[in-house]
Amino acid sequence: MSLPVLVAVMIAATLAGIGAERRWRAEAERRSRATMGLLLAWVLPVVYFVLVSRLHVDLTLLSGLVTGFVVLGVVGTLAWFVSSRLLHLPRATVGAVVLATIVSNTGYFGLPLVRTVLGGDELGPAVAWDSLVAQPTVFISAFAVGAAFGTVGSGEAAGGLGRLLAFLRNPLLWASVLGLLVPGDAPDWAGDVAQVIIVAVLPVGFFVVGVQLSAQGEEGSLLRDPRGRLIPPEVGLVIGLRLAVAPLLVAGTSVALLHLPPGMLLQAAAPTGLNGMLVAHRFGLDFRPVAASIVWTTTIMTVGVLVVTAVT
Repeated sequence: MSLPVLVAVMIAATLAGIGAERRWRAEAERRSRATMGLLLAWVLPVVYFVLVSRLHVDLTLLSGLVTGFVVLGVVGTLAWFVSSRLLHLPRATVGAVVLATIVSNTGYFGLPLVRTVLGGDELGPAVAWDSLVAQPTVFISAFAVGAAFGTVGSGEAAGGLGRLLAFLRNPLLWASVLGLLVPGDAPDWAGDVAQVIIVAVLPVGFFVVGVQLSAQGEEGSLLRDPRGRLIPPEVGLVIGLRLAVAPLLVAGTSVALLHLPPGMLLQAAAPTGLNGMLVAHRFGLDFRPVAASIVWTTTIMTVGVLVVTAVT
């Protein structure tokens, strides 16, 4: 699938999700989440196992994963400092800004993009980044942010035990760990099938994005703040940290020390992920900055990649 076709599929799937939510409301949300649950429980773990098993683990790979965690910690801290100390935003908005900065769409956006732009050989490092950096960030750091800054949250969800259990129940994590531990590589045909599935699930992910954006935006525009600004300061902050500071820190570390695989470098620049909005909604954070960040960072990243690939 070419990059323009990939982008067209993303747009069409998002619009289809918006249309479905407006027509079927809660039923569309329920079915889309059920489909995501099916993929996460039964389809993607096998794909991740196959791709990671074909990955040769070395010091560079492990250092790249550590770099990912450190960089997310840095940009998350910057998001908190600027939004709370300089912009003086409400607590629930500060938490939303941090979420939008540290939660990235390395799965339904990053992996198909890596496969399309860089080729199948880079999917292994990209999957490792998604499953061993981005996924734990959601189940540990994002839930911790939600619990710390949120206005609602029940027992297990808001407590450390709940975050730990959610982390341990993540099948993508364990599939990737198992893929790292198995002595042999998955066969070539399994790798080819896994690559096809990675691209095939993209419309499902963006359909859910459309459903959720439509559902959360029923009380007004998600792309404008109460003052009517399309890109308010908090969203501009997320865009800068998510698409500029984070990838530049990873790329700088790579050039200076590690020489990381291109698949990891592209994942470091992935846009804000849908899970940030789900966590914000669950804990009563201000979901509008997260939703707006999803739209803007995805749009900017997509246009940027299109331009770069067109001129190179």
